Amino acid sequence: MTSQRLRLGFAGLGMAAGRLIPEIARLPYIQLTAAADLRAHALERFREEFKAEVYNSVEEMCESPNVDAVYVATPHEFHARYSIAALQKRKHVIVEKPMAISIDEARAMNAAAEENGVKLMSGHTHSFDPPIRKMREIIKSGALGRLLMISTTYYKDHIYRPFPDHDIKMSRGVVLNQGPHQIDIVRLLGGGMVKSVRAMAAIGDPSRPGEGHYACYLEFEDSVPANLVYSGYAYFDTGELTWGIGEGGEQKDPERHVKARKFFKSLGSGSDRAKQLESRLEEWRYGGSKPGAWAGGDSGPRKQHQPFFGLTVVTCEKGDLRQSPDGLFIYDEDGKREIHIPKGIDAREAELQEFYEGIVNDRPIFHDGRWGQATLEVCLAILQSAAERQEVTLSHQVPVPNVS
Repeated sequence: MTSQRLRLGFAGLGMAAGRLIPEIARLPYIQLTAAADLRAHALERFREEFKAEVYNSVEEMCESPNVDAVYVATPHEFHARYSIAALQKRKHVIVEKPMAISIDEARAMNAAAEENGVKLMSGHTHSFDPPIRKMREIIKSGALGRLLMISTTYYKDHIYRPFPDHDIKMSRGVVLNQGPHQIDIVRLLGGGMVKSVRAMAAIGDPSRPGEGHYACYLEFEDSVPANLVYSGYAYFDTGELTWGIGEGGEQKDPERHVKARKFFKSLGSGSDRAKQLESRLEEWRYGGSKPGAWAGGDSGPRKQHQPFFGLTVVTCEKGDLRQSPDGLFIYDEDGKREIHIPKGIDAREAELQEFYEGIVNDRPIFHDGRWGQATLEVCLAILQSAAERQEVTLSHQVPVPNVS
């Protein structure tokens, strides 16, 4: 690095980039210096907006001396390929979830980072949310006694969000795309070391080629159990149990799920649906006419409240914990009380700040490649357990590090 600003190259200018890039561009310690994509008009837009270098391949971008780190936001099946390409050129890497689509890929990514002496971060999950981190702090303090169990549930509209069938298939529906959020939350709260997984997951809507739901029971090495339930079919909305608050702290549109299903139905089926969806996706990708736009949006600005990724309840010997709109509720022998938590920075900014500090100030990265590999292992165990109808024992787990 030539300065205290981290010079970031962006791999993939798709729909995720349409939302990510404006958020990243606002951070004073990040400078967007390069991008790689196959869409010429998106590259031209990036060049004009940031006076940056643009490339037709990630490998070419990784040759640039003006790139310190690479943000990998490509389709899931390319996460490992492009992360390894960057790591081998001694570029630090932050990769979107899922980190990879196999344990072998994740191991190769970690090996490349370690061999080249650079940082690898497994990106954005809701374990960065302030209420989740506060729960972990209370558990670790012992104020409520020993941790007994964890329960987390989310009913959402993921299967009818505007993802191409190919993306749904590659992410195994909700398991590899949404699973990392829930699993990271539970692993953080439970100490990280999952011993075994028993789960069921299946395709509930045959028009979408990926699992739309799962129910998972996992057990930690210290025998603490956790149950994780996720449904992406856009019927019931867990927001009804969380004061209508969504993942960004926004007030959710109560008709969001109905709108999501209607939008998806309006696309038709087969090749007609694929064609119509691609047209809309091009509008929403970076460089499109409505970058970052999302079907069935929210009814209020983000950060009105604390973010909610569904409903998470923690049970300890001397009380229970759950989120409140602006902090946590503690239920103990004295009744129910609330701890207010300052909103602070959101999860995406917290992620990038951790990445920056890890590189510039050589601080340990909590959500590093080994942590990401362990979370991926749980995701894959959900699929394996569902297929084999039996408990799966894990072998790539790591504990929660001592990182503030």
